[in-house]
Amino acid sequence: MADLAPRYYTFWSINGPLDRARLRRQLLAFKAAGLHGVVFHPRFYPGIPPYLSDEYIGIVAACILDAKELGLRFWLYDENGWPSGTGDGKVLAQYPDSGAMRLDLTRTPTPDSLGAFHTDAANRLVPAGTPGAQTWHLTPRKVNYVDSLDPRVLGHFLELIHERYRAALPAEAFEYIEAIFFDEPESGMIKDPFAEVAGIPWSRTMPDRLRAAFGADYVRVLPLLFAHGDGSAAVRVTFWELVTDSLIDGFFAPYHAWCRRHGKQFIGHVKGEEHPLFQLPMVGSCHRVYRHLSLPGIDSLERYPALDFYPRQASSAARQLGVGRAMVECFGGAGWGASPEDLERYLLWLGRNGITDFVFHLSQYRLDTAAITDWPPSEPLHLSWTDAFASLLARVSRELTTRPPAVPDTLVVAPYRGLMAAYEPWELMQTNAHNASTYPDTPAGRINRAFLARLEALKAAGIAYDVVDERTLEEDGRREGGTVRVGQATYRHLVIADGAQLRGPAAAWAMSAAEVGATLVAISPPASSTIASKLAPTSRTTTAIPLAWKLTWPTENAWLLTIQRMAPATFAATFVTGAVGARLHFADDVPAASLDGIALALRPGDEGTYVDLPALGAGPHTLTFRTAREVPGVPFVWLKGAFAVRSQVPFTAGPNGTIHTDGPFTAAAAAPDASGELVAAGLPFLQRPLVATATVTLLAPTRVLRFADVLGDALHVTIDDESAGWVWGSDWTLTLARELAAGSHRLRVALAPSTFNHFGPHHYYNGDWHVVSPGQVVGDKNFADAPDAPARTHVAAWHFKPFRLPARLHV
Repeated sequence: MADLAPRYYTFWSINGPLDRARLRRQLLAFKAAGLHGVVFHPRFYPGIPPYLSDEYIGIVAACILDAKELGLRFWLYDENGWPSGTGDGKVLAQYPDSGAMRLDLTRTPTPDSLGAFHTDAANRLVPAGTPGAQTWHLTPRKVNYVDSLDPRVLGHFLELIHERYRAALPAEAFEYIEAIFFDEPESGMIKDPFAEVAGIPWSRTMPDRLRAAFGADYVRVLPLLFAHGDGSAAVRVTFWELVTDSLIDGFFAPYHAWCRRHGKQFIGHVKGEEHPLFQLPMVGSCHRVYRHLSLPGIDSLERYPALDFYPRQASSAARQLGVGRAMVECFGGAGWGASPEDLERYLLWLGRNGITDFVFHLSQYRLDTAAITDWPPSEPLHLSWTDAFASLLARVSRELTTRPPAVPDTLVVAPYRGLMAAYEPWELMQTNAHNASTYPDTPAGRINRAFLARLEALKAAGIAYDVVDERTLEEDGRREGGTVRVGQATYRHLVIADGAQLRGPAAAWAMSAAEVGATLVAISPPASSTIASKLAPTSRTTTAIPLAWKLTWPTENAWLLTIQRMAPATFAATFVTGAVGARLHFADDVPAASLDGIALALRPGDEGTYVDLPALGAGPHTLTFRTAREVPGVPFVWLKGAFAVRSQVPFTAGPNGTIHTDGPFTAAAAAPDASGELVAAGLPFLQRPLVATATVTLLAPTRVLRFADVLGDALHVTIDDESAGWVWGSDWTLTLARELAAGSHRLRVALAPSTFNHFGPHHYYNGDWHVVSPGQVVGDKNFADAPDAPARTHVAAWHFKPFRLPARLHV
């Protein structure tokens, strides 16, 4: 039986100068966090040393061998940045004819235009001269990408990137690389400059393919891809299936062949897997692409579970045509406010849909201002609850191993051809380009919605299903008695979605589904099948013990200063303190800074620049500094020390579980009151877990402790100087390894605040938002905002997640 135990990797964002010692320290940290491996991902890499230079190769080789020594799997990302195929810009620089194209509709012709057609108000083809008709020209346009449909371009990419790694890395290092990771290739449909109205994938290889499909006069059918006319449905299906084949022949098949030839797995994900309608313009059909990958993979970002379709499709393909394992690049953009509870829920959702390999997006090699804004959080290295990460992964693995997802016995045929027949390219311009969560209400859109609703009905009924597209069922499916077999997977029930179009022998299945099994139409939901109910603790009678905490103080607190831009790369901040001891932490490289007009002695470090300040007197202070390079928004700078930070305006309830205040803040050398909410008490920007002690007296032995009225992300518990482990929401329940005797016990806890409190974005109008792109951090409205969000999404108020030690212990 295939090994389907969960595996965890980090998408390791290499965004700073390479340093072997630092790389090794982070590998050790990943190992301690419970990860099985890393994806080495140059991302905004500064070129120190230059990408793919001999010195770069030497440091990467040492890193690979360090990973081998530590038993960490090593996957190599195929770019400096993303998407895959550009070769850090080298492909276009050395092969200028490698650029991507798109065939756009334009209102005026160019010398390259392939022809023109005319449409009426209902988007029907009409003869030239028809009153009120609109004239459109079919115009090839260069777009900002490489031609992913042309195998010659992929050959250039392999030559410049992977052959360089293969030839330059020592044999032991190259052999240890387990997989090559690719990222977000697509047909070129959403690369700038964007189509004014509509476009379709194009390539210098496309004319020959179109001649083979439609004859020498292929241009005559192109208008049918955009407008209604005789035979448009059949032309569209042929064209979009041809796009899939072109991507496979031009990118995936030769890339996979190179990997197999050199003993590497080929793993990654395309752009636009979320549902069939989004897949169509991006790649045609993911199911066809998945057969050319070592592990089917998806990109699943944000904080909350979304559609089941795309993880389910990847795991379906893995069961049908692969080794049973499927990959996800996950949780990116979940925001600094993402908690262990959020991550556990997300991983269980993906795991219950058959995902086995989890690549966390992303862990920053260096957390400078640009990295803080780069699709946070940085996991696991920069979370307030980093030390709980290994416990969380272990708990998820136990749940998925002891309660694995059911083996599907129902196969759903997705309506790819129905979508292709109805789809009009202008629809992409009205679709959310991030995850296609919104798209227009068109015939294709309605087919897609009905299909996704059908899957939701199956889920509600507790029916385990796999999906397949029509072509895969036709090529790899067969009937065996009362079952359908696709590759290695066998199903007793067949559901053919409205819009699905089967051809050849498989077409008969649409008329005789009863011979294969029951076509599932009427579905009744079970009493309960949610993850939450499976994890909920069993109800029992408990005794509540009040807890009186004593803080371990002093501890290092933090205060994120309000920074003003004075000039390019020059900034200032004014803040007020009592008499306190403090130091400054700049997230960025800072070559010069002064406080109250006195130059500061700067100390570079792994995570920016530090200054040990002389004791600050009471009153206002003015900091000025310049950064070594421009940063997005304004730099992150913290004052740190054993002080409390308090607002001069009371906190009130804010949006999305936050509390907020307009400030301003001041710092004073005083310990917070441990008995109440700790943000208002003086710890609004705290990142490190807060340590406190208490004495509890048990009247009877117990093995279960439940902490009540606690606010924070995770709680580490020590009882009588022995670690008892980590707990987190929603239940905050700790099951002890052995029974705790009646009597008095010393309780020591370390409570991790929300990481949101340290990094924000504190001024985002909607508080702790569930998806954070770089736009949310700097306040620019974008696809991740609510439709009614203001154009400028930052406000004056500061938002924080409340923070409080447990008030009671239930035993």
